[in-house]
Amino acid sequence: MVKKSKDNDSGQTIVEKIVSRVLGRNVNAGDLIDVLPIDKLYFNEVIAPPAISNFKEDFESIFEEFSSKKSTDSGTYQIQELRTKQRRVFDPARVCMIPDHTVPSCSVMVAKGINLMKDFAKEEGIRMYKEGDGIEHTLVTEEGFVLPGEVVVATDSHTDTVGAIGALGFGIGTTEAEYALALGEIYDFVVPESARFAVSGEFMSGSSAKDLILYILGQMSESGCSRMVAEYSGDAISKVGMDGRFTICNMSVEMGARSALVNPDQVTIDFLEDITKRHPELTTQIKERIKEIPKLHSDENSSYMLNSEIDASKIVPQIALPHSPSNVKPVSEVSDEVNVVFIGSCTNGRHSDLLEAARILKGQKVHSGVNLLVIPASRNVYNWAMRNGVLQIFAEAGANIESSNCGPCFGKHMGVLSAGDRCLSTSNRNYKGRMGSPEAKIYLGSPATAAASAIEGRITDPRRYCN
Repeated sequence: MVKKSKDNDSGQTIVEKIVSRVLGRNVNAGDLIDVLPIDKLYFNEVIAPPAISNFKEDFESIFEEFSSKKSTDSGTYQIQELRTKQRRVFDPARVCMIPDHTVPSCSVMVAKGINLMKDFAKEEGIRMYKEGDGIEHTLVTEEGFVLPGEVVVATDSHTDTVGAIGALGFGIGTTEAEYALALGEIYDFVVPESARFAVSGEFMSGSSAKDLILYILGQMSESGCSRMVAEYSGDAISKVGMDGRFTICNMSVEMGARSALVNPDQVTIDFLEDITKRHPELTTQIKERIKEIPKLHSDENSSYMLNSEIDASKIVPQIALPHSPSNVKPVSEVSDEVNVVFIGSCTNGRHSDLLEAARILKGQKVHSGVNLLVIPASRNVYNWAMRNGVLQIFAEAGANIESSNCGPCFGKHMGVLSAGDRCLSTSNRNYKGRMGSPEAKIYLGSPATAAASAIEGRITDPRRYCN
């Protein structure tokens, strides 16, 4: 890995191009942007209820006050136009609500919060997804809500997942979300520097995108990419399907990255065109965005704060041991026993993830001492897996299959860990208490590693089942 200062004569990275696009002027890494317009905003049921309540309390009276003014002052007139011609939300078509973390609701409080979201969405004309439709970071790209080249914010740190299609996504807190909901802006934004990870070669059998990002985390540590955007490129990345790219971008925040990006290419275009088959009404919009993809690439003379070259052919299956995503070793060096295995989450609950695990589990049985949980990342993935017999393979192996939700990943329901439990999860975090008791141990691995370990009852190298 090589660190260096940015060259003043450098071209623009994809991050700089995306921010330049929304501002209508060229910017460089390090520039302070007082007001950054956003393209899309989405909420889950954890942060949406307080954000909505604060929004109503803080902004409704302000808008009413401005709408009642009769002054011909240009500034006041613009605000009056906003209030009379638009709803209070900055643009309902660019906002959506997705209940996903604790659905079906696990408590009266959660149910109350979801109902608040539904009522607000109806009042404002915002798209409100149903419980079970999908995990937010999967659903927004799968449904074409987020498109390449956009600046996207959401109330969750794993919003960087959308970088797989070439959108700049990052998480924001309740207060920022409240203001973004009203004005479509965030403030005091510093254009991030970029770290480039050039990945060459081909993955060996049994190794995947999850193993690559775990390997990178092991090399970088939890803060190795702090405040930078991780940009992934190279021949190996060009051969990784969209599901694998989502996995890589999703976990980049675990090394402190502000966000993550893959330069859009034919894989991206194929993904977008597939959306139009399910949603013909988006065809024109998506076609127009596809035309812009050639512009959404880092220039060859771009300068990076960090350059790393990685040979994918040397990446063996990896495992993150308790209690850090960067505490990584080759799976072959670990044989700890597990009694819970979770396959799912916004990291690894998509089509190819489930298929990868099902290939290993087909004709096998889950170990008698293991509780295997399988949760598809969206209703679309669930239905696909049902039609194609993938869910049947899991069921016959002895898995518990649940509707789409985040539950076990952050320890709220559908698989909360007790003291002494040892869980291998395909999710993104394994801090103490992340999935329940702080006295439980959490390991992170690929769907293939998870499936092999569910059979053996201990951490197992999936290459044993891949030949």
